[in-house]
Amino acid sequence: MRPIRILTIAAAIASFSICSVGAQTDSTKNSTPTVVKDSVPQVDFQLVHERMAKLQKEIPLNHNDVTHQFVEFFTFRKPSFVKEMLERKALYFPIFEKYLAQYGLPDELKYLSLIESRLDPKIISYAGAGGLWQFMPSTGRIDFKLRIDKYVDERFDPYKATEAACKYFLQLGRIFNNDWEMMLASYNTGPGNVMRAVRKSGKHTYWEVYPHLHKQTRGYVPQYAAIVYMMHYAADHGIKPDSMHTVVAFDTIHVNSYMNLRTLAQVGQFSYDKVRQLNPHILTDVLPEGTKGYPVRLPKEELKYFYAHRRTIMDSATNYPGSPRVMLASHTSDEEETSGTAVNEDVARTKSKRVSHKVHRGETLSSIARRYHVASQDLKVWNRLGHHSKIKAGQHLVVYQQVNVPQTQVAVATVSKSAAATSRDERLSKARKYHTVQPGDTLWKISQRYGGISIDKLRKLNGIKGNAVHPGQKLLVI
Repeated sequence: MRPIRILTIAAAIASFSICSVGAQTDSTKNSTPTVVKDSVPQVDFQLVHERMAKLQKEIPLNHNDVTHQFVEFFTFRKPSFVKEMLERKALYFPIFEKYLAQYGLPDELKYLSLIESRLDPKIISYAGAGGLWQFMPSTGRIDFKLRIDKYVDERFDPYKATEAACKYFLQLGRIFNNDWEMMLASYNTGPGNVMRAVRKSGKHTYWEVYPHLHKQTRGYVPQYAAIVYMMHYAADHGIKPDSMHTVVAFDTIHVNSYMNLRTLAQVGQFSYDKVRQLNPHILTDVLPEGTKGYPVRLPKEELKYFYAHRRTIMDSATNYPGSPRVMLASHTSDEEETSGTAVNEDVARTKSKRVSHKVHRGETLSSIARRYHVASQDLKVWNRLGHHSKIKAGQHLVVYQQVNVPQTQVAVATVSKSAAATSRDERLSKARKYHTVQPGDTLWKISQRYGGISIDKLRKLNGIKGNAVHPGQKLLVI
């Protein structure tokens, strides 16, 4: 039996959105199909009906004319979307499953993110909702304490956004007495709009209030049911992934100061692209001064060199542009003894600078991104352009550009070679400290015992070429 014919099938498909994002992109608006009955190949109704009944767990999967038409839509008109979701699901489903289990929510809720965001953690709707779970900035910041500023937007963090979504569903469950179809509709349009539909209709279930909901929300719950079906039976309809995206294993460091992530990756000899992939919520190359305990994910398989030289690398990445830098006094020959003569040196460093770019006729996001050596996707995020990339002449765009900044000039006194040597020897004789190697000691253990002195420096101070040290050996450590 096909119980629902409140809207015509054509009207239902016209409301198709693949979330609040999909319907708002230019590509979807221009290709929104107007379906005439029997104008596309058919999927056997009874077969889908039986399969959905078997798939249903806690969240209802009501199969009717509207739901079935979405199944046919995904099968024949948007198979590319289903294929892409099959390829990307391994990136985020483990995260979803972890938090859904932690909050006691149905595992099948993970499929909702497919129609919310196409599993794109940095997608933004025309209305400004962002991330895998499409939070508005005010909702994320005020209701769920997500950090949203010019450096970080945690709506784009798969972990924090997923936890926020779980908390929101618990709130909706209390409002709608765990009626999942009403909760899904509320996630799309807001509980206030759903309650208005309840008051207008005098009814309390989704299909009863269906005619009184916004057009987009009328398609939202059937889309969910249809995509759950497609993710289980896509292969039976000839839709298969070409390849599967794989998760990048990571370790986490906690940043307690200014940090330049590009410098961190360059000096640490690991992929900056993977740092961006693991931290989509960090909007620029830097975390600002005053950062306290902020987690940053780094690609685990590439961190061998980083862990061997961690202190030196972190010093380089946390050196804030403009801060004084210690420089050795320059030496002159005995004949050039000029004690007290000042020498100015500029040390060039980089930082992110906010600039405003006025769009000129013929420019595109890609051409502007190339001009400033930034990513087009970052331009979209900085300017909240949404999934589309339309810009127009005269529009002003915010760009965070990496620029060279001359460090504050530091006057360094030049001293004679003999005077410098004498002064240096006196200081070293007072400050020298030795360590006698004990059984089981390694250069790493010794470096940690003496304040994290680098292994390279230990080697240089003691003329060691490899890593071997021997019990009884005396090493200069300071």
